[in-house]
Amino acid sequence: MKVFSNLAMSLDGKIATRSRELFLLGTPRDHQEMQRLRKQADAILIGASTLRSYKKPNLISKAKTQPINALLSTHLDGISPHWPFFQDPKVHRVLFVGHTLSPARAKKFEKTSELVLLKPPTKKKPASVQIVEWFKKRGTKSLLIEGGGGIMWDFSSAHLIQEYHVTLTPKIIGGATAATLVDGRGFLPKEILNLKLKQCRVIGNEIYLVYQALRSSLEATSR
Repeated sequence: MKVFSNLAMSLDGKIATRSRELFLLGTPRDHQEMQRLRKQADAILIGASTLRSYKKPNLISKAKTQPINALLSTHLDGISPHWPFFQDPKVHRVLFVGHTLSPARAKKFEKTSELVLLKPPTKKKPASVQIVEWFKKRGTKSLLIEGGGGIMWDFSSAHLIQEYHVTLTPKIIGGATAATLVDGRGFLPKEILNLKLKQCRVIGNEIYLVYQALRSSLEATSR
């Protein structure tokens, strides 16, 4: 299964402001690139912080077959089943939730979404690995990660992302608490993730980069 990511970031590596309010970082050309990549995905995954920031509508593609809209949120805190994300009955939504989610909270989302209860995360089986295994069992061929920084860390640190698509925008956001492309605990020097530049395109004032991971845990498990 192919796992790849796509995010736009500022020159200083931020993907959102410190307030996390709605802010379109890329140009319409970047939006076109997002749609192009969504057409290649069987499923698109975002984290709870991304959904809370934008309350975005469905993660739709211009392809005839719509990808699964997946969300990772341990407790579904601060998320309403009445948001546009949950409204289109034609979209298959999958919510990956923690084992401690209350039945009452889960019931509010069961009418619009398929809930997948994750096991307590361990070093060998963090949430990201469990999610990939769930999709692989269902024959999913491609999973697109669209952020935020926390979920990017979950997948990057487990060496699950094989290809990183990054749009570098001519903006500086700043802020010690503003979300970056990859947040989380961070790597120590001996753990740093090394990538290989696969493609670089300059369009207007934006740079479209594609990096390939030099190590992927999925390559070993797929043999």
